[in-house]
Amino acid sequence: MNAPYAPRTPKKLERSRSNKMLGGVCGGFADYVNMDPTLVRVLTVILTLFTGVPVLVYLVALFIVPEESSTTPTGYAYPPVQAPKGYQAGATDRDDAVWGTEGAPWEQPTTAQPAARQTPEPQDPKPGF
Repeated sequence: MNAPYAPRTPKKLERSRSNKMLGGVCGGFADYVNMDPTLVRVLTVILTLFTGVPVLVYLVALFIVPEESSTTPTGYAYPPVQAPKGYQAGATDRDDAVWGTEGAPWEQPTTAQPAARQTPEPQDPKPGF
């Protein structure tokens, strides 16, 4: 069976370089478990308020966990993505599913503008006063 994606290498726990607030431990852990880094930080603060243990774990991880390498991991190669038909640069046929063959409204030729609506002037209901 042919897989469209390259096989992924196992993830390694590393401190994040790009997503860090203090030392990158929470950002790296979030990448490792595929979570939002903000959620990991909030959970760390909440657990610290109740137990105090995450502070010790964070300090130990700061010195033990290596910082992520500056190269892009090879396990995350995605196939190239092509634009939908009609959106390629220099496309001449307008078979666009969104706007139709005429193109977007701002690309369509303009027609004569309708005449401005004229409203009658308001009349005084009680003349003479």
